[in-house]
Amino acid sequence: MRSLLFLLNILCGVGLTLSLAHAQIMPTDTKDQNAKDHAAKPVDISADTSLEWYQDQRLYVARGNAKAIRGDMTVDADVLTAHERDKPAKGAPQPPKEKTADKNGSGDIDKMNAEGHVRITTEKQRVTGDHAVYDLDQHMMLVTGDNLRYETEKETVTAKDSLEYYEDKKIAVARGHAVADKGERHVEGDVLTAEFRDEPSGQQALWKMTAVGHVTVITKGNISHGDKAVYDIARDIAILTGNVRVTRADGTQLSGDVAEVDFKSNQSRLLNQGHGRVRALLVSKSGPKTNSPKAAE
Repeated sequence: MRSLLFLLNILCGVGLTLSLAHAQIMPTDTKDQNAKDHAAKPVDISADTSLEWYQDQRLYVARGNAKAIRGDMTVDADVLTAHERDKPAKGAPQPPKEKTADKNGSGDIDKMNAEGHVRITTEKQRVTGDHAVYDLDQHMMLVTGDNLRYETEKETVTAKDSLEYYEDKKIAVARGHAVADKGERHVEGDVLTAEFRDEPSGQQALWKMTAVGHVTVITKGNISHGDKAVYDIARDIAILTGNVRVTRADGTQLSGDVAEVDFKSNQSRLLNQGHGRVRALLVSKSGPKTNSPKAAE
């Protein structure tokens, strides 16, 4: 009967919609408020071309302008694949109830894949790429491909290799020449890690960002380089460490152990932690200027 229903849907052509989670799953103890909060949320998938079910592989495949909606998150792609959790073998220990329904209410779907023109949107953010894997059991998402981009109303993050989000840890990671821009603030590195925390309003807010490897921090008046930078969102200050070099707008070059970059004042200062002297190379504005190779010799 289930296969017949899928076939009828496919033959109907367009506007296909299927709930892939058991909406009936409810906590057995109605007094347990926490269990109610984790009640199952359906995963609705729709597509313009076809919706297929492969029983042996436990796969659902939506093709052509495919869309998956779960809670406030929407995933758009050319092709969406949803894997139904494998049933335990007879006689094997049964998984705990919270694993079966998933504490975030994923029902029987444990993994989703998106291929082609991927867009993942919520009310306040959007992620784009070519490929995405969403592991509902591990509460982790991985996005890869060209033109990787994460956007909010005020923040834009791009990367070459991958964008990752770990829901339980409230951590997002951008890898491969990762760049974060917000107004005149620019931070880049081999890897950017953003840490979020819950606000009293119930929303998540970014509170710290860490850049590692070939770090560059740009303000209106300075360009700073180092091996690592930790950006304190509340103070709007970044601390750079490791081979720190600062070039000011007037050409002055500074080097030291640690640099403090204040985005509010667009000022930078060097600190010495005992590993060497703080140095400055001052550029004269009054002396003669020449680009002659002989003069340089």
